[in-house]
This record gives sequence, structure tokens and C-alpha cells, in this order.
Amino acid sequence: MRQERVLEVAKELARKGELEGLRLLVRAAALPLMAEAMLNWAANGRDMPHFLDHAIPESIIRAMKYHGVEVRYGTPKGLTLDLAKDTVVSFPWRVDRMEKALEHIGKTRWKYDEANHKVYYYRPIGVGFFTNGLHSGAVGILKREGRLPATEIDLGPLYAAGFGIEWQDGAALAVFKDKVVPMDHPHHATLLALGEVLHRYGLSL
Repeated sequence: MRQERVLEVAKELARKGELEGLRLLVRAAALPLMAEAMLNWAANGRDMPHFLDHAIPESIIRAMKYHGVEVRYGTPKGLTLDLAKDTVVSFPWRVDRMEKALEHIGKTRWKYDEANHKVYYYRPIGVGFFTNGLHSGAVGILKREGRLPATEIDLGPLYAAGFGIEWQDGAALAVFKDKVVPMDHPHHATLLALGEVLHRYGLSL
């Protein structure tokens, strides 16, 4: 299966400590999600998880919370993302707003707006997700320009407690202890599975 091959390459790179290769592999794995997210507005804002951890099935989240396991939130201080280099995803959802963003920002340099732009950066995977300013943020990603602070979210506690992603007959499954639940969003699942590999080898992007 394609995902299993991706994970095998990730394991080999992680075993060698090849962080740059892993960053590129994570970016390659994120491209299908980025493409789908960027045209979310053209699909009338189709319901997709805008945050990586929100793609985890609710029953798995509840089971982890029962065992005292949750993601760890950091602060937006000390971490700056570069849209020219870092892998960042945004989910613009309204046609009119996307049209305006493309028209106006397309003519100028993209600028960080403290009151509007907010991003979560998921460790150990090394992928950012806009949580606010989704339309202008999407244009910044497309133009590959701009820098902005991000809030770190550490998925390490989930992996340490045994959370993982498996594939069966091409379908992604979220696993925690005795729970095995189908994943509705395979692109998110691939990124979460890569995060588990990085965590297993003590690496963070």
C-alpha cells in the first residue's frame, strides 16, 4: 500500500536521523491535503477537519481523555514559521473572501496581521495549520511569502500513550488500547502516522 511504503521510507530516514529528508517526505505526504484544503471554498466549504487532531475519531479522543491523555498546547512565543519554507495548510471556505484575497494580496507582498493570522504547529510532525485568517493565509501559502508566529501543539503524549494509525485493506484506522476506529480523512491519517514514526525515534521537525 502507498501509505505503508511512505512509512517504511520514514522509518529508514528516522533511523539514520535524516531530518531534512524527513521534512521533505512530510511535505510530500501533506501535498494531497494541501491541494484539497486550498480548494475547500470551491466545494462550498465542505466539512473537513481544519486541525490535525480534530481528524482523530471522537471515540478515540474520549478514550484517551479517560486515561488522562491529551495534546499539549504551547504558546505562540518563540516559534516563527516561514511560508516560503515550512509546510502550512489552510482551509479557505468562502468564495467571495477567497476571490478578494486573491485579487488584493496577489498585487502586494503578503503581510502578517497580528489580529487576524493564527497558526497551530504540530510537533513532532512539523506541519502548521491556519486557525484564523484562512483566506489570506491560503494566499500567503500559494505565494510562498511571509513569516508569522505559531502556537506549538505537541502530539507526543498521544503517541506515548499508545495512539497510532494502521491500515487495513487500504483504509486508515485509528488505534488506542483496545479501540480500533475507521478514520474518515486519510490525508490527515497519513500525517498522524508519520508523527508516530518521528516520536518513536525521538525526533521532532
